[in-house]
Amino acid sequence: MKKNGKILVSLIMMVFLLSLTGCISLVGDMSPIKEEEETPVAVPEVIVPEISLIGVGDVMLARKLDRLISRHGMEYPFQQTRELLASADIAFANLESPLSDQGKKIEGKGIWFRGNPKNVQALSQAGFDVISVANNHALDYDSPAFLQTLEILQGAGIKPVGGGKDIEQARSPVIMDVQGIKVAFLAYSEMADMIWSAKHPRKLKATEDMPGIAPLVVEQIEEDVEQIKNEVDYVMVSLHWGEEYQYLPQSYQQEIAHQLIDAGVDVVLGHHPHCLQGVELYHQGLIAYSLGNFVFDQNQMEKTKQGLLLHLKLDPTKILSAELLPIYINDGQPVVAQGEMAHEILQRTCDVSEKLGTKLDLKEGKAVIMSQVEAQEGGDTL
Repeated sequence: MKKNGKILVSLIMMVFLLSLTGCISLVGDMSPIKEEEETPVAVPEVIVPEISLIGVGDVMLARKLDRLISRHGMEYPFQQTRELLASADIAFANLESPLSDQGKKIEGKGIWFRGNPKNVQALSQAGFDVISVANNHALDYDSPAFLQTLEILQGAGIKPVGGGKDIEQARSPVIMDVQGIKVAFLAYSEMADMIWSAKHPRKLKATEDMPGIAPLVVEQIEEDVEQIKNEVDYVMVSLHWGEEYQYLPQSYQQEIAHQLIDAGVDVVLGHHPHCLQGVELYHQGLIAYSLGNFVFDQNQMEKTKQGLLLHLKLDPTKILSAELLPIYINDGQPVVAQGEMAHEILQRTCDVSEKLGTKLDLKEGKAVIMSQVEAQEGGDTL
């Protein structure tokens, strides 16, 4: 026991001496315990996609344009606008002439268009993605030429809308999906029920067993819009309508356009008058009553050589900006107008639009319907 006691005393003395030298602590470290600093978690930047859409009016690749293409080459019609059109994610136009080497003229019509099938290359080279065929010239050479035109467009990677082998196809939407943003196109014509000859009472309207175009019947358009509006981000409706060579749309057109916007349409793209008309902002929608001619050989009046190019920027939830560029057609070939001509075209557009209750902002050679700043601020426009 004594030996063990000496060992115990020795151990106690050793611990005491070590504590005096700071080698060990009898009471432990009394300083507060530091918490480990949290490493900040990097939040990934959310990139909201944006796409651009360009819409133009009437494109006719027959008659004099056919001869101009043969003389100057396939690039001639869109030589001055091809770069601009190709820059858009989606480019849209109304094709005012079948492209075919088949069919016979519909009796009694008086004016017939039919372009060389090869002219589709001009459309594809320019970057068009969607083409409306719902117009009063689509069946100038009856069903064979019409069906061949649809086939030729599809073969060139261009999606026709507003016409088909039957009414179901004619009323079917074309849906473009770009960066996850889905844009639906529908197209209709108010000339679908017209007949030019009692001997050949061929309506342009498609039926269950007859090729043709989609008629402009508001109730049917509302049905078509209802079926797709919850599946896409935007619904664009092309309408071939109105009175030729008039700057102001008719009151019935305004009524129809308002009904369609109320039904879920985002943008109405109008054509047929062969001259520009105004634009209108209605609730959350945009109505371009007539974009005028784009590629055409109508040189008899100055107004038929002036048109508009609608340029939209879209994100998944809203139209970020909407602008109109002035177009002037020189020997069938459109250019973006400059100087006095640009001012004349845009000022007329502003004047007509103001009569429709919509004020445009003229700046830098274009008419601004809505700017990106207004969209970000949540203005009461689009």
